Amino acid sequence: MYAVDILIPTARFAFSVENAEVRVLAEHRSPEAYAAYRRLRDERPVVGMTTFPNTVLLRGDRSRGEPTVVVDPGLQLQNEPVLKALAARGLGLDDVDFVALTHAHDDHACACVDLPLPVVLHEAEIGAAHWPVVEGILKARELRVLEGEEGELAPGLRWALTPGHTPGGVTFAACDEAGVTVLCGDIVGPSRDAFEAMVPEPGPDADDLLVSWRRVRAFAPHRVIAGHLPSFEP
Repeated sequence: MYAVDILIPTARFAFSVENAEVRVLAEHRSPEAYAAYRRLRDERPVVGMTTFPNTVLLRGDRSRGEPTVVVDPGLQLQNEPVLKALAARGLGLDDVDFVALTHAHDDHACACVDLPLPVVLHEAEIGAAHWPVVEGILKARELRVLEGEEGELAPGLRWALTPGHTPGGVTFAACDEAGVTVLCGDIVGPSRDAFEAMVPEPGPDADDLLVSWRRVRAFAPHRVIAGHLPSFEP
């Protein structure tokens, strides 16, 4: 039985540069912020976006062999905020057993630079196209590599391979007091509409996404925490 706590909620910051001035949109939630970013690209010549994911703390009962885990610590600029968020809950690094990554994109993994802890990720992430961006940070950690398509990471904490965003993306399913919460990374987003309809947008990853969404639903979750959306009931 895990307590599921969002340490740092996801945010998107769309910005533009005009006349040597940087303007940042006030709206920072997704999917609204993503839609605003798309509009801004049509209006101004220099437009960008910074985004970071939901960083989640899973606190288990160690007397039952349940670990305490940080899932998706985020961008490198989040390394200190993650530590402070833990401290605000009375926790230090010694209280955390490992970091778990839904996938190894830099916006989910690079805050590991200040988390000298073992890192759990799927073997298919290692050597993927995005791996060189995070390799230096992650190879400095003890890697606990998941293999195959599903398994149990710890008592009450299962995982399933859910590609579609990256080859080795995984979904974690944690038993909590209300049932099961799933943490599925970026296979859902930037809105949840397609997932709720179970109709992926056409593209080369559509078939993988549909299989992955079915695996997510097979956990029968009462709560879904995707990478860049507020948590929701499926």
